Amino acid sequence: MYSAEYDCFFNEVGKGNWTTAREFLKLHPEAVRVTSSTCNRTALHVAVSFGHLHIVEELVKLMTPQDLEIKENGLLHTAFEIAVEKGNMGMAKCMVEKNKNLLCITDHSDMIPIASVVHSGQKRMARYLYPLTLQQGVLFSHNGKHGAALIIKSIENSMFDIVFDLIKRCPHLIIAKRKSELNSVTLISNHPALFPSGYQLKFWQQWIYSCNHEYSHKYRRSWTHPSPINTSYNSIFKVHTQLSESKMFSLMITCIYHIYEVKAVHTHSVELLNCMCKVIETLDENQIREVEMSNAIVQAASLGIVEFVTNISKAIPKAMWDANLARIIFESAIRNREAKVFSLIYGLDNKQTITDMHNSNRDTLLHVTGYIANSRKLNIIAGVALQMQREMQWYKEVEKITPEGVRRNLNRNIKRASQVFTETHKDLKIAGERWMKNTSSSCTVVGALIFTIMFTATFTLPGGNKQDTGFPMFLDEKLFKVFIISDAISLFSSTTSVLTFLGVLTSRYAEEDFLTYLPTKMMLGLSTLFISIAAMMTAFCAVIALLFQSQIWIVVPTILLAIIPVTLFVGLQFPLLVEIFLSTYGPSIFDRNVGNWLA
Repeated sequence: MYSAEYDCFFNEVGKGNWTTAREFLKLHPEAVRVTSSTCNRTALHVAVSFGHLHIVEELVKLMTPQDLEIKENGLLHTAFEIAVEKGNMGMAKCMVEKNKNLLCITDHSDMIPIASVVHSGQKRMARYLYPLTLQQGVLFSHNGKHGAALIIKSIENSMFDIVFDLIKRCPHLIIAKRKSELNSVTLISNHPALFPSGYQLKFWQQWIYSCNHEYSHKYRRSWTHPSPINTSYNSIFKVHTQLSESKMFSLMITCIYHIYEVKAVHTHSVELLNCMCKVIETLDENQIREVEMSNAIVQAASLGIVEFVTNISKAIPKAMWDANLARIIFESAIRNREAKVFSLIYGLDNKQTITDMHNSNRDTLLHVTGYIANSRKLNIIAGVALQMQREMQWYKEVEKITPEGVRRNLNRNIKRASQVFTETHKDLKIAGERWMKNTSSSCTVVGALIFTIMFTATFTLPGGNKQDTGFPMFLDEKLFKVFIISDAISLFSSTTSVLTFLGVLTSRYAEEDFLTYLPTKMMLGLSTLFISIAAMMTAFCAVIALLFQSQIWIVVPTILLAIIPVTLFVGLQFPLLVEIFLSTYGPSIFDRNVGNWLA
């Protein structure tokens, strides 16, 4: 029967006072399995929670294996589960050595300890518990639900050594799942960051990414020795630590280390996908239907995971030979503006059939393209006009592969694809027009101002003219010639810029104009405006150097200050200029040279 004396015992255990607690246990040996009335825990739970390893070791000696399986009320955790979640290796070892069945007891979420540990990202503890859990056989019992759960948690936390070992032992775990959860195939179809095609890198990150060597590591037995990946990570981390005095170098190493990890994840994800495909090839139609493989492919297509779509489709070619499913896949890619996945249609022999088909709303692929993209995709592109341009590029691309007769098809709302595009993009078109006009107006004012200044400077030459001949005083000076040339360049380029932007202001702003016509004018206007500003500052610097040739302390600071407006313009407008150029004349986002990838 529970008494108030037990509360004092639990308090002493919590304080780490084993001497007093031991004396109490001599008088009340049953206290090791009594649950506290205040915290609903045994003394072992309390000792583990407070991190008293020496008390845990002593209590385990006094307890039977069955006593270690007692769960706290409410959360239904054993003391062992609390220890492993805290990452306390010493406590976990002393308990599991006495009762290995602790590895098989589930918590309130129906997860065994190894799955909970992997879920919390504790790699060291996971690699200790995994081989012990394997020996208990719990990972493969109950239709493999615990093994499937462990695979899913391991994928989510990039513990691919555990994943590959489990699949090697029981390949069909990849299609097993716990109740109401995803199987591992469906899981990776929802995680684009696991694959190269779903992970966006900046240009300098792409260079580092391409320099890193890929791994082809099958994780044969890696539980007693560190895996090559971890060894490499550790070596990089050691260099990072040793040279951390330099903040710049430390930041560079950190960036490289991060990209190194990303590429390792991508390499192992693709390798895992290949393993999954080998298992999928052995499934019959009913099993494929049960694991919802079609939904997984469609989901992957909507997220732009090209590797998943191609590999799984090769494993079950019927997915692509079934024109209706193929239509759904490419429709999903179009709705989510995933150009890499859509480009796969060029590698199919039945693309003509796919473009002829329609969905329940009688929308063909061209109709689907006519609907505006979601804001998440549009916001990736800088500038509303460029967003409208990208939408037009998509529509024209799908239109090219759509037969002439199909282009005129009506959907259930009795609308053609072109009408759908016009209606859904009306607001975006207006916003793009407003953006271009505002930009052009601002640039026109700047260009006109520069034109006025440089035109005036032509008739107010530095130093004046000679009284006898009327020629400029500094006519024979090289700096004077630099001034005249720069003035002329600035004058002509500013004039061109103003005229170009006036052309933008007076354009008709038809949908097709956003493809090439308007962006080209914007590029020409911004380029000539930049040239005029740079030439104007060059002319100014030439005059200062000409008038103050012997006073360097005036010339040098003036030239440095003159660089500021040019630099500001480059920083603020040059990225936009590059974006417009790449979007208009750069490589297409579509790859029309895709071969027969199903072969």
